Amino acid sequence: MTDITTDVTAFFDAHEVNTDTFDRLADLALESFDARGRFRELLDEYRARVEKGEGEAIKLALGLLVLGRNRDALDWFDKTPDGKQRRYFAARAALALGRHDQALDELKAAAAKGWDPLDVDLQMAAILLRKRDFSGAEALIAKHGQAGRDRATWYFAQGLLHEFKDDWSAAADHYEKALTLDPDHAGAMFRCAYVYDVHGIDRQAIELYERLALKPRAHVNALINLAVIYEDIGRFDEAINCLQRVLKAYPNHTRARLFLKDAESCRQMVLIEAGDQRGDSANRLLETAISEFELSVRARNCLKKMNIRTLGDLVRLSEPELLSFKNFGETSLNEIKALLSKRGLRLGQKPEELGAPVEPEPGAPPAVIVPPGREALLSKPVSELELSVRARRCLQRLNVSTLGDLIQLSEGDLLAARNFGVTSLNEVKARLVENGLQLATREGESTPA
Repeated sequence: MTDITTDVTAFFDAHEVNTDTFDRLADLALESFDARGRFRELLDEYRARVEKGEGEAIKLALGLLVLGRNRDALDWFDKTPDGKQRRYFAARAALALGRHDQALDELKAAAAKGWDPLDVDLQMAAILLRKRDFSGAEALIAKHGQAGRDRATWYFAQGLLHEFKDDWSAAADHYEKALTLDPDHAGAMFRCAYVYDVHGIDRQAIELYERLALKPRAHVNALINLAVIYEDIGRFDEAINCLQRVLKAYPNHTRARLFLKDAESCRQMVLIEAGDQRGDSANRLLETAISEFELSVRARNCLKKMNIRTLGDLVRLSEPELLSFKNFGETSLNEIKALLSKRGLRLGQKPEELGAPVEPEPGAPPAVIVPPGREALLSKPVSELELSVRARRCLQRLNVSTLGDLIQLSEGDLLAARNFGVTSLNEVKARLVENGLQLATREGESTPA
């Protein structure tokens, strides 16, 4: 068991607590499951002292904040003499509870009591962005345009502003600048990883998520997002480890439990398939989505319009069939042939030549239903549906960018995508219903339970 008694005692005896002191205590108290348990015991002992009038209410409140017991922390902050530390850390607790207005009021009071005004303004800007008050946030950030350029928090606030305005490239640039000034800035690390994650830049996203995972206070969402990427690229043991870490700290975390079950199932499937013969391997190759390969925009768009979604769809076509399609020229053809050649495939190749079973002829195309007056919604980006990371990444692999693309797919089409399960399907269907739309229906296709 980690012995943190001496360090916690030093914290309780400290005359004044700043953010560095608080962060050191939090890292120490949460560096392991045993350390967390020991800190909880020490805090209970200190609480008994405070209730007897022998300790300081603010130190107890800060300890409760470390453990994430934010409501209790606020109650004890209210019993603390007014001051800049009380106000600043009470703002943290209020923000963790989603009480944005209260957090803003506490930060203003902290600045009035002498807390660093630049720090306060940048914290307030981040809260205003969550409230969609872009002009208010932008004014606070611009206010410190000179002094702030030496601080990671200023670039982090700029990154948030660009991210909320959907300027993802500028957001990533500012987050990276924040990390140059402060490599341990957890907020910039997570938001930058998230931006890369959303846009399928897995290598950079994994690097940042893994750095966060090494921290004593690993961000729960960072661990879950990292687990999703690990599972997508077949690193199932590492995905399971991330999710188990979340569940050890939060045993009832619903999403972590669901994702852990999925990851364990996928790992088991891989173990079972490890002994498959060449025909099955070839079949899996033919089922690989075209969206997983790097192609020019023109080639990708042409294949999308031709409803070519997998390598199996592609190899059924001949060169003349591809060239007959509008805007598909020799350059795109050579690009496609090179892609197939690297994988031992060619245009016009029959599935049985690879030892894969011949697929039946496709049935009637799915029926797409667009209610009158909803046609304009078809150009709405799916990014505005606020889907979970897993659902969003699956749709990216399917090259679905708008609601019009999405409703061309049936439930069976989505469930056939790698790592797209019933939970993600129900999530997508619910978002479509909110917009008065629904997935396409295919004859003979049943709805999953």
